[in-house]
Amino acid sequence: MKSNKIIRVIAFLLLFSWMILIFAMSAQHANESSQTSGRFVLKVINVLYSDFENFSVEKQGNITNTLTFIVRKTAHFLEYFVLGALSAIVAFTFKKGSAFQKTIGAIIFAVLYAVSDEVHQYFVPGRACRFFDICVDALGCIFAVILIAIVISAKRRKLGEFNAKKEID
Repeated sequence: MKSNKIIRVIAFLLLFSWMILIFAMSAQHANESSQTSGRFVLKVINVLYSDFENFSVEKQGNITNTLTFIVRKTAHFLEYFVLGALSAIVAFTFKKGSAFQKTIGAIIFAVLYAVSDEVHQYFVPGRACRFFDICVDALGCIFAVILIAIVISAKRRKLGEFNAKKEID
């Protein structure tokens, strides 16, 4: 019982810390955000295209724009995947409520945070509130919460079977 409360506190602290990190990244001016993703895109380009500098300017631009889009949307998905996972872990530390209720609650919490984050970006110079980003964020949350719910439910079911066998023996 006490270990469950410790896990809940640690999970909550991790969740809250992750929310602060997301907020801080969203508070970056558009130029800072673009530079961060741009450095990563250049590294990806160097790995994928050894002769990138020999391409036409137009082809270089197309590759850079495509990879920038993929990197930025993947980052959105992953940051909210982590938020969803942490939300689910916190939700599943509580005894009250069914697995379904905990799953839905974690999804709602994480998706509402994604919406609030996009609204926050609307007020940051050079940034915007994009519905597409909310959808990508929501998908990350939903995938993670469902994955955590399946893993925890399976683990609890298996533990229940183990305890039932133990009582029979």
